[in-house]
Amino acid sequence: MLLSVYATDDTAVRDAVLDQAAAQAERTLFTSLHMPEATDLAGWVGWLENAHCERGVSFWADVAPAAFDLLGYGPDDAGRLAGAGVVGLRLDYGYGPEEIGRIASATGLPVAVNASTAAAAEVDALQAVLGDAPDALVGWHNFYPRPGTGLTAEDLVRRSRLFTDRGLRVLAFVAGDVTHRAPLHLGLPTLEAHRHRNAYVCALELDALVPGVSVVGAEGVVAEQHLRWIADALPDGDDEPVLTLPVTDLQPGCDWLLDEWDLRPEAGPASRRLTGTRGRDLPAGTVPADALEAGSLQMDTLGRYSGEVHLMTATAPLDGQHLRLADVAAPYRSLLAHLDRFDRVRLVRA
Repeated sequence: MLLSVYATDDTAVRDAVLDQAAAQAERTLFTSLHMPEATDLAGWVGWLENAHCERGVSFWADVAPAAFDLLGYGPDDAGRLAGAGVVGLRLDYGYGPEEIGRIASATGLPVAVNASTAAAAEVDALQAVLGDAPDALVGWHNFYPRPGTGLTAEDLVRRSRLFTDRGLRVLAFVAGDVTHRAPLHLGLPTLEAHRHRNAYVCALELDALVPGVSVVGAEGVVAEQHLRWIADALPDGDDEPVLTLPVTDLQPGCDWLLDEWDLRPEAGPASRRLTGTRGRDLPAGTVPADALEAGSLQMDTLGRYSGEVHLMTATAPLDGQHLRLADVAAPYRSLLAHLDRFDRVRLVRA
């Protein structure tokens, strides 16, 4: 997962982002070179170069014509950014396909364009100019500082298909877990529905909407546990994906649930069953809840099914044949919508 760092971040935020990025396999960060609030652009490029040399991180830089003007760069000078660790350029606005091609040729850097606004004719023209080398062109969605301006899920899917249907990579942002960027401090999501939600839930929803999307933390660090859980759920390579579900109100004697479990392949109308739980002893003192609520973990008490644990995906009427053992924590309950993408879950204490 990529992270982001900006000239307007205070020193503590910059240091925390660098520490988290340097600990990852992919040490790439997003940054912007055309923020109105940033007054010393040359100084910021110097900071990028220092971070690149000292911490081994690289950058995708969001640029606009005004940024090159402030730096005193012409289109053929953009390659000087490579010395500051810039490995790709996101050209948001102000450039036509031919100029983008000239910048790409002069720098040797891959180019991203705004996937939230690009039209099909523009993408086709850019592909004709840039060629079909891997990542020569990618689609990189906007983030939206102003509440009420982010994309809908339907628009994200529709606009992303302009790139994925052409075999091009797509990137999108999730808002910060810990800090929010100035000046509004109201989150920087691509999807408006993600504005106040945690990065883990948002990353998995982005991947469900646009399979294979590269998720970018838009501001500050991602909570460490969320970073781990995202990596486990959306692994690189051939590792088996594991969906981590934090649980609350775990009943006494049920700590054995805090483990990894295979899900039975067949999905019932209201639950998925945990393989290997049938035959477990019924915990003493555990009683039925008011309903078999979505997000709860319910133990069957009926005959040969006794001990089998159901992870409820929908609410069902109370039947007197189940004992409630725990609940998926409220901030993560929407992850149940993604269970059909996983064969294995990990239950952890919230």
